[in-house]
Amino acid sequence: MLDPNVLETMTGAPATLPVTDVDAVLPPLGPFEEPQPEDIGELYVRHRPLLLHVGCRKFRIPESEAESLIQEVFLSFMTTTTKVENTRAWLVAAMCNASRHYWRGQGRTEGLPDDFDEHTDPSSSGIAEKMAMIITMQQALGYLQPRCRETLYLHYYEGRSANDVAVSLDTTSRYAEKLIHNCLKRVREIYLSITAVKR
Repeated sequence: MLDPNVLETMTGAPATLPVTDVDAVLPPLGPFEEPQPEDIGELYVRHRPLLLHVGCRKFRIPESEAESLIQEVFLSFMTTTTKVENTRAWLVAAMCNASRHYWRGQGRTEGLPDDFDEHTDPSSSGIAEKMAMIITMQQALGYLQPRCRETLYLHYYEGRSANDVAVSLDTTSRYAEKLIHNCLKRVREIYLSITAVKR
């Protein structure tokens, strides 16, 4: 690792300079010159077609939105504190970044179709059938013995294995598996009898 206080000579032998001598070797920093308003206007007129092309053609941004992005790019250019060596390259890079940022923001939103008032919420389709099934299942479970209800609740609602159900019910795993099977069979029979169409 190079030490900033050590100056390498041609022979490779380091020559140590005091910190004050190193400061004297560095060129003095000149005052920062802000671009003049007329310079910005000329830059805008000269580079606007290129930036518009980058936004509209390369990134497929609508022209009105691309104009806004160009305004933001030039505002950033006017307020930047770093020295810009190549103005054209800086503006093009800034326009590319602004365009990417635009699409990131657009990805989070999606426009509504023109006939949105004629459509219903997709999640609401079949809601009546879902509610009917829930009510029917509650009714079917109500006909079961309490031990069967608890077994099905532990296994299907809480997601417990047959071994866990056996521990909760203080029985063997083999009996818990049989209980789960028989209780599920019984609740199916009750459900079908409730939903059967009577002629």
